[in-house]
Amino acid sequence: MNESELLTVNIGMVERPNPPIRQNFDEDFMDSLTTSIRENGIITPLTCVRRGDKFEVIDGDCRLKAAWNAGLREIPIVVRTLSDSEVHIQRMLANKDRADTDPVSEAKYIAKLIHDGIFTAESYAEKAGKSLMWVSSRLEIASMPEYMQNALSQQKVNLGVALELYLIKDEKTRERFFYEAVRSGMTNHAAKVIRLQMNEAIEALEDQGAEVTAETLPDIPIVPRVPCALTGEMLPINETRMVRVGVRNFERWQREVIEINRATPVS
Repeated sequence: MNESELLTVNIGMVERPNPPIRQNFDEDFMDSLTTSIRENGIITPLTCVRRGDKFEVIDGDCRLKAAWNAGLREIPIVVRTLSDSEVHIQRMLANKDRADTDPVSEAKYIAKLIHDGIFTAESYAEKAGKSLMWVSSRLEIASMPEYMQNALSQQKVNLGVALELYLIKDEKTRERFFYEAVRSGMTNHAAKVIRLQMNEAIEALEDQGAEVTAETLPDIPIVPRVPCALTGEMLPINETRMVRVGVRNFERWQREVIEINRATPVS
């Protein structure tokens, strides 16, 4: 069983997580938290681990920053006895369900742990209770170019859209569609269709030994079209609906799908 003790210590003895899981702080949230701590103090102690004669935060990075902002000299902490790998797992578990967690900061944190050999992707997924696919997606985020990471951190684009567009094999094409997604919005399904169509075209050009350029690639609209299962007509994806039918309901579905495709567009 992990031992713990409750202490009140000088704030200068408490250091931020290393590496930090959170690289950016929401200013409005921090202003509110600072006001609360200034008026009421720290209600929930920070969770820490000993590092020599100081302490490193496991859970409470925002509270530590707000306590500095509020001018506190002493803060309450709970000190736990954990191995390095247990520290990282506890830190991730403490942050996983928080709405303000930045996926880019989180991804860089996980990538560093794996790069430094603290975990493999498989062992991290097991310890954190995540799927290997989830960990792989975080490693993809950590590998994204800076313009994509910045847009994700600033919540200018949906994470699912960014992950789909990141898989477009040509960088200039990827950048073109990504900036359009930031500017005009894009659904995950639309991003997937664009990724599949563009990569198919890119592979065909490469097989032919042709250069991949904006001129040689097909002019795929930002809102892609998909074939209607009933009529075969190519319709804008945001004007269609996906329905699940059984064989017994096929005739009724044939009639209904016409009305569905004429219905008000669904985002």
